[in-house]
Amino acid sequence: MHGAAQSEARSADALLDGSALNDVWIHVNARDWRDLHAHYLEDTYYPVDFEWQGVNVRNSGIRVRGDTTRNGQKPSFRVDFNRYVGGQEFLGLDAVVLNNVWLDPSMIRDRLSMLVFRAAGVPAPRQAHVRLFVGASREYAGVYAVSEEIDEKFAAAMLHDRDGYLFEFHRQNGNPWGFEDPGPDLGWYVPRFDPRTHQTASVATLYMPVRDLVEAVNRARPSELERDLAEYLDLKTFITMLAVQNFVAQTDGLVSGVGMNNFYLYRYAGTRRSMVIPWDQDNSFSQIMMPPWQQLEANVLTLKIWSEPKYRAMYLSALLDVADLAASGWLEREARREYDQIRDAAYADPFAPYPQERFEQDQALVKQFARERAAIVRQYVTSLAPELLAARRR
Repeated sequence: MHGAAQSEARSADALLDGSALNDVWIHVNARDWRDLHAHYLEDTYYPVDFEWQGVNVRNSGIRVRGDTTRNGQKPSFRVDFNRYVGGQEFLGLDAVVLNNVWLDPSMIRDRLSMLVFRAAGVPAPRQAHVRLFVGASREYAGVYAVSEEIDEKFAAAMLHDRDGYLFEFHRQNGNPWGFEDPGPDLGWYVPRFDPRTHQTASVATLYMPVRDLVEAVNRARPSELERDLAEYLDLKTFITMLAVQNFVAQTDGLVSGVGMNNFYLYRYAGTRRSMVIPWDQDNSFSQIMMPPWQQLEANVLTLKIWSEPKYRAMYLSALLDVADLAASGWLEREARREYDQIRDAAYADPFAPYPQERFEQDQALVKQFARERAAIVRQYVTSLAPELLAARRR
């Protein structure tokens, strides 16, 4: 058996729950593999067979993906299972992403971040590590992080909605954006919010509700954010996502010196209400002493949250919730387990951009962060709002 018939009997969790270091084998023509590397700046698809644990999904498509991590040495990939065969799936998935962990010497920051999001109740993609092999000779191509795509099936499973409007946000270099209102021109939104569903819908259908959301954020009274944004944004989940990102010291997310980045926006079908979904969190776990309210003033919405005592307390309470998760030892245990799982494969990675010493140094920093960050965040919160921590101890 191969392909869909065999994969139906298994769950995607077997690949994506991270309980084991799986092997993935990309069967690809040698000339196509060379061409893919030579033209890594292009998004050209090549035919491949995707094999995992005896399941072989034939006639899939592969292309290089990524922005700052895109390179010809160890590219990241998107594997599209129905690129050439309509309706073909793998473990119920239409596609997976193979991330080269190029900017993360520890190789585990993105996955740990996604685990924290999910533990805190924020919808986030499942992710695990794999050893990637390619070609007829099964050449080892290194350690990759495999992730489910944020797509219609993710929305159906995690948001319980099948027909909404999904956008991937693309930051424009030199033009940082933090919910500032750009005015009525819908063309401003087109390069920034890439539609991943309903691609053939009109510009007005796609972007007028996004413009309405931005206008609502700018119009909303700080003291009445929940009421004023109830029709447009899941504010509670946004605050929790913000708390997780600042707990793990993600410096390239909802708030940063160069604007918002690394998120998807999902608008529920038949409504104007949207949800923000995290993506690509490999800049986290690097600044253990980072204040958990750094850069909040650089974003229209986060500034309103921070400036209003009611919502500041909601945000600080969410921070303490995340700290409680980490203080249980769970986060450090997960970091250590990940290290043990991938260490030998990382050492053998022929295309890793960092030496083994750097891998070990960054792994040690991530484990220290996982062990000590909760106490640091609690100290920060105590310095600003001691009554919150005191109330939890009663």
